[in-house]
Amino acid sequence: MERRRRRHALNYEKGQPVIYDGRELCRTGGICQKCFDGVHEEEYLCLVPESTSSSCYYVPADKISERVRPLMTKEEIYAAIDGSKGGSQLENCGKNERRAMLNDILKSGSSSNIICMIRELLHKKSCREKEGKELIACDERALSSACKLISAEFSAVLGIPEAEVGGFIEERLRNT
Repeated sequence: MERRRRRHALNYEKGQPVIYDGRELCRTGGICQKCFDGVHEEEYLCLVPESTSSSCYYVPADKISERVRPLMTKEEIYAAIDGSKGGSQLENCGKNERRAMLNDILKSGSSSNIICMIRELLHKKSCREKEGKELIACDERALSSACKLISAEFSAVLGIPEAEVGGFIEERLRNT
């Protein structure tokens, strides 16, 4: 048991910023033993959300690699934005299929896929504005959610306020 604890503790130092479930910026609080079912004591990684330090998530030791990841580096963020060019995934689908695809991308927690979606939605928004129209509601919600999902991580890594992350991404996308 001690060997297992050390292996996980070495992966994440106490206080290290990480992303939990692909969507929330947290700080590691260390490895601990907990018994949530009243019978089995298990090993967990404690995560403290940056947004609410009064709460805590307990990630089972055997699920850490699936649910917790280190923050991206500046270079990885730039590469994800710059490499987000690609064909439209949302162009030729119906409203319900489109909404489901947008939700799947958001749930995936993949920064690269989310940035591709942001790029595509910003392009769509620009085209619609030229026609004097706004984005359809599900696209607008998805764009807003996507920016919120990555803003905490990008803000922490790039050293810019969260409110400026959307503008930073838009500017970077225009220049690539």
